[in-house]
Amino acid sequence: MSAWGRATILLFLLGACGGGAFDAFYVSQGIKRYSPLVSAGPTLLGLPWWAPLLAGSAAVVIGLSHPLLDPLLAYSRTARRLSTSIAALGWLCLAYLLGALSLAPIARFGLLGLLYLNFWLLAGRSWQNLVFSAVVAITGTLIEMILANAGIFSFPQNAELLGVPAWLPWLYACASLALGDLGRALILLQRGG
Repeated sequence: MSAWGRATILLFLLGACGGGAFDAFYVSQGIKRYSPLVSAGPTLLGLPWWAPLLAGSAAVVIGLSHPLLDPLLAYSRTARRLSTSIAALGWLCLAYLLGALSLAPIARFGLLGLLYLNFWLLAGRSWQNLVFSAVVAITGTLIEMILANAGIFSFPQNAELLGVPAWLPWLYACASLALGDLGRALILLQRGG
C-alpha cells in the first residue's frame, strides 16, 4: 500500500474516533443537537451512524490537502517527527474543550482565536499555514452552515453565524494546523523521510 493510502486510513480512523468522540461530547453538553429525523436509525452516544464517517472523511481531506498542496504554495520545511505531530493534536482537543465552555459567544470567539494564534506561532508561523487555515475554516464552517440550515443538526446554545457558532471557524483553523501537520508527517514517514 502506498504512503498516501496508509495516511488516508490512519487519518480516517483518527477523525472517525476522535472527531466522533468530540461530536458526542458536544451533543452530551447540549452544544449540538442532531435532528430526530436523521437520528432515526442506529445511534452511538447520541450520534447518527454516519456522523463518525463524516468526521473521518473531513480528517482525511484536511490532513492530506496540506502535503498535496504544499508544492503549489512553495511550502517546504524540515519535517517534524511523527510524535511531535501527534502531540500537536492536543491543541485541537483543547480547542474542542474551549468550545464547550459556558462563556458568552464573544468570549469563546476570542479565547479560541487566541488559542489558534499561539498554536500557529508554535507551528512555524508560515503564511502558507495561514492560507490553509483560512481555507479550511471557511470551507468547514460553510459545510456546517449548509447542514444546520438543512435541519440535519443545530447548535441550540448559540448559532450567531447563519446557524452555527461564531467560534466554529477557529476550531476548523486549529484542525488545519494539527491535521495538516500530521498528514505531512505521515507522508514523509512512510516515504522514508
